[in-house]
Amino acid sequence: MSDSHHYEPAHPARRTALAPRPFRRFGWLSDAGGYSLAESMVVLVIIAIVLAIAIPNFVRISARDRVETAALDFERTVILARQKAIAKRRPYRVSINTYQGSYYVERQEGLTWVRDPNETFQLHDAVELDLLMGGNPANSVLLLEAQGTIASDDAPASVWFFNDRGDSATVQIVRTGRIRTRVD
Repeated sequence: MSDSHHYEPAHPARRTALAPRPFRRFGWLSDAGGYSLAESMVVLVIIAIVLAIAIPNFVRISARDRVETAALDFERTVILARQKAIAKRRPYRVSINTYQGSYYVERQEGLTWVRDPNETFQLHDAVELDLLMGGNPANSVLLLEAQGTIASDDAPASVWFFNDRGDSATVQIVRTGRIRTRVD
């Protein structure tokens, strides 16, 4: 048989440098093997649209997470103070400053109160708190008795964490010392 039926490309090196035929057929790649300016612009517009949708949602979720984290951190602090009160058989208290957005834990040593740990827990700037202990809005100290219960004057206690976006979380503590946190 003759070689007349065998096809030989005129430029074999050029044939391998081009993109596969399906990409060229639909106009996704030019014959030179790159993307056109219009194609690049379409991709950039799609990325910009996705970012425009995602960034506000990320900010909203981040703000909500700060409120939830503040409430859960407070809950853990009260649980730890309660455990220490039971283990050391002495009263502990959690003092809350709503104006500064902070709280700290103290244990009773004779007639004085000593910080345990010697640390003030500060809320994130975007998170605020409010409280109601035993129906008395002026009370800002949660007293944990040596057996782990809440002092009758302080029970039930509710501490609300919130931000300016309307996200909120509530930590509720009953007389027995049981704590429940709800994120709204």
